[in-house]
Amino acid sequence: MEKQFIYKAKDRRGETITGMVAGQTLREVALHLQTRNLIVLEIKEKKKSEGFLNKEFNIRIRSVTDDSFSRFCRQFYIMLNAGIPILKCLELIREETKDKGFAQDISGVGNRIQSGASLSQAMIAYPKSFPSLFVFMVEAGEMSGNLNTVLFKMAEHFESEEKNRRQLQQILFYPIILSIVFVLVLVFLITMVLPTFADMFTVMNAELPGPTRFLMGLSHGSSGGWSIVLLILAGFVAGAMLLLEIDAVANWRDWLKIRLPFFGSLSHKRCLERIATTLGMFLASGIDLLAALKRLEGATNNRYLKKELMVLREKVVSGKSLSQGMAESEAFPGLFSQLVAIGEASGSMPEVLATLNLIYADEVKSRIQLLHTALEPLILLIFGGLVLFILAAIMLPVFDVYSVYSSM
Repeated sequence: MEKQFIYKAKDRRGETITGMVAGQTLREVALHLQTRNLIVLEIKEKKKSEGFLNKEFNIRIRSVTDDSFSRFCRQFYIMLNAGIPILKCLELIREETKDKGFAQDISGVGNRIQSGASLSQAMIAYPKSFPSLFVFMVEAGEMSGNLNTVLFKMAEHFESEEKNRRQLQQILFYPIILSIVFVLVLVFLITMVLPTFADMFTVMNAELPGPTRFLMGLSHGSSGGWSIVLLILAGFVAGAMLLLEIDAVANWRDWLKIRLPFFGSLSHKRCLERIATTLGMFLASGIDLLAALKRLEGATNNRYLKKELMVLREKVVSGKSLSQGMAESEAFPGLFSQLVAIGEASGSMPEVLATLNLIYADEVKSRIQLLHTALEPLILLIFGGLVLFILAAIMLPVFDVYSVYSSM
């Protein structure tokens, strides 16, 4: 049974390094380190109790952002292209990384490589920092010998994802601020302004129109029961979140995400762009189609599309061509399957997928620009109409009372 040994040694440059390696005996580990041109200074067996006490607990709540990860890919590519060894690349990137959790995982990858693991095998242990798509592409790059090219493509991929995300954030920033202001104004009118008019209407025994009665009922209901309302809302949100985790409901939710009139189309095209990009990178790296389809599910978080990709792979395994399987699926538009058929016939699938990527990337950009142009006036129109409804509900009874008194 292999044991874990902690070692301290000097490398070719005379720098002292530490790490952990597996082996049967101290002598076997020492010989292994010597084959790596290391001068061994110290080797000791790692005890289980010592490993537990010295363990660094890295509880990661959030994964690494696309911005940070694209920067990592770009830095890794530049350093490798300059001839710097992988371990030194990881060390330099770790020192410049501000995300402590990410830096700790990069250090862990370096330790695993020193223990004899490959780069892709070391990254598998840290899913919060290294997405499965990236790990698989690194593995393909190691097998084909074009790791630099893979890192360059992955940097472009994650930079594109981050750019789209930032554009959507910029577009939605103004509507979100406007929504918050509107909610605050609505709460002020219902809780502070309307009760003052309600007392006057009660004294005058005036007949109230429907909108006013609705708002007064809302005001009376919210004035003494905010805690109950908040508890009900919290329970509703928690129940909805649990319900959406059920597979059938989650599949229906994700199907609805790509079927909505405007936002659904935008989400669908972004997923298709990502699928075309990922599949093209797989095939260009020399990965066979079945292996690429098996890992293609990691290109999207949409459960409905994941299921469709699984069905697509089963169809290809059963003997159908990729274009036939796509044509039978509602997830892939006719343009996608037709161009894939051309790529199969001409033997230029990676080039065709790159073209599809450009087509859907342009469509995503035009949709985002259209959203930017149409969303602000639409939000103003909706919120303006709601504010007008509230003001009308408050002022209509006042005008009615004034007209009655003026006719007396």
